[in-house]
Amino acid sequence: MTLLAPLALVGLLVPAAIYLVHWFFGSRRRVRVPAIFLWADLPRASTGRSRRRWPPLTWLLLLQLLGAILAVVALARPATPADPPRHLALVLDASGSMQATDVAPSRFEAARARGVDRLADLRPSDLVTLVRAGREATVLANGAPDGARSALAAAQPGAGGAAIREALALASSQISATPDRTGQIVLLTDAAFPPPDQIGPMAAPVEIVAVGGGSENQAITALNVRIDPSGHGQTAFVELANQADHAARIPMQLTADGAPLDDRQVDVAARTRARLSIPLPVDARHVTVRLLGHDALALDDVRETVAPGGPPRDVLVLGRASDSLQRALESIPVLRVRPPGAVPAQGRQDQPDLTVLVGVLPAQLPPGPLLLVDPPATSARLLGVGLGNGARILAAHPLLQGLDLGALQGETPSVGGVPGWAHVVLGSLQGPLVMEGRLEGRPVVALTFDPAVSGLDKSLAFPLLISNATAYVLAQADPSNAATAEAFDPAESDIAPRPIPTFGLVLRQAQDERTGLDLGASRDSAHPELGTSQNSAHPELVEGWKWPLAAALVVLGAEWLVFARRG
Repeated sequence: MTLLAPLALVGLLVPAAIYLVHWFFGSRRRVRVPAIFLWADLPRASTGRSRRRWPPLTWLLLLQLLGAILAVVALARPATPADPPRHLALVLDASGSMQATDVAPSRFEAARARGVDRLADLRPSDLVTLVRAGREATVLANGAPDGARSALAAAQPGAGGAAIREALALASSQISATPDRTGQIVLLTDAAFPPPDQIGPMAAPVEIVAVGGGSENQAITALNVRIDPSGHGQTAFVELANQADHAARIPMQLTADGAPLDDRQVDVAARTRARLSIPLPVDARHVTVRLLGHDALALDDVRETVAPGGPPRDVLVLGRASDSLQRALESIPVLRVRPPGAVPAQGRQDQPDLTVLVGVLPAQLPPGPLLLVDPPATSARLLGVGLGNGARILAAHPLLQGLDLGALQGETPSVGGVPGWAHVVLGSLQGPLVMEGRLEGRPVVALTFDPAVSGLDKSLAFPLLISNATAYVLAQADPSNAATAEAFDPAESDIAPRPIPTFGLVLRQAQDERTGLDLGASRDSAHPELGTSQNSAHPELVEGWKWPLAAALVVLGAEWLVFARRG
């Protein structure tokens, strides 16, 4: 407790003065006698020096002293320190691995329950920021705990990775905007993500609450379909992963256009992968691979793709296409390259199934899917920001399947930024090399370099890159493939937790300071912190002068009643 006006304690002289008044003027006792005339003629006798006595402790004296003391205490403004308002930032991991069911009913639901428990400890005056860490970091709520509780109940997990670094940076920026509050960041995660880049100083301590922890999972990590060189059939290349710590026999089924074509049992050793090649008919279009067993994560037990087979598709090339590009397109059995000025086939509309733009990007885009090769850097459609963290490689992306990425290291991108409509599949420090996305509603694959400059067009990697690009962009244009556009990220198949990263800072744990923390199943970490809190909130002081003042008024009222009764 502290006093905000300690000079008011000088008022304690008032109770002392009251006591002195009673001492000097209240020590004589009254004696009721029948008359005093009988004492009038008596001689005065010297009694010596009179001795003053302490005043008796009557109710009147005690009430006066108590009332004065309470009034002085109220004037001194006593105050007690109280917890300042808090700002809690909940970062919710919404990656695909959070759908694992090794914790009932799922890791995501367990993390949601932990978040609800944290919100229950807050006061209505506290502030809550809820950040969802999916493929991108987004703020779901920023306000009172009740609003955050509703947003938390409506949050859903995703199918891809988790932008943990971006989510923590976003939470830190939200807390730094309220320096008058005590900030704290709580990360609800299964820690099944690779170590992110350094994040720098945090605006508040970070507590990591871990859920899950098992690794009992088998997954389909890759599914690609290629046309055979003869053009008379197709081959499905399937990759299965056993993430468990023991060998597993995985039942698998492959269907094409709804008809089962292959059923088998695949034995996979612990923490390894198995690759299969399964022949398909040339007219197979929609290929599905499904695992028939039961594991912790059902999300990665099914993969679908659109095969390049089926009827031939017309391709129109605009711009100055090199002979190597022309030969690469003509070598793909399911593509039929239109010669310049050719008349469309009977019964077909004038637009092709695929348009390849080489070195040009007209103001009026052709209809249908597009493949951009060395697009002009001056086009407004290619303006964007840089990669930020340097090179980026999505090795599991269908555009890079089977490619020797070393053959692309010498390429120089013609654009330095990433436009808003595109996602980088392969990038260098100078800019993006391979991008994909949707431009004005059209699926687009962009190769932002000139293959003839480095000689890539004369290598074996070039026809495979063109084959991947045409197959991918045509698959994205298929309406039946729209549901699989947001497919599960194969990197999320490994649901086993990894050591908690330090984000470039020191991870502190009670009685154990180290750079990582192995997670067990469904337990909280012992309040580790990432760096030092930059929040400068001070404890609030709650004044308590009202209570002694009210007590003083009650005591004075009682004193008046006692005085009135005595007359």
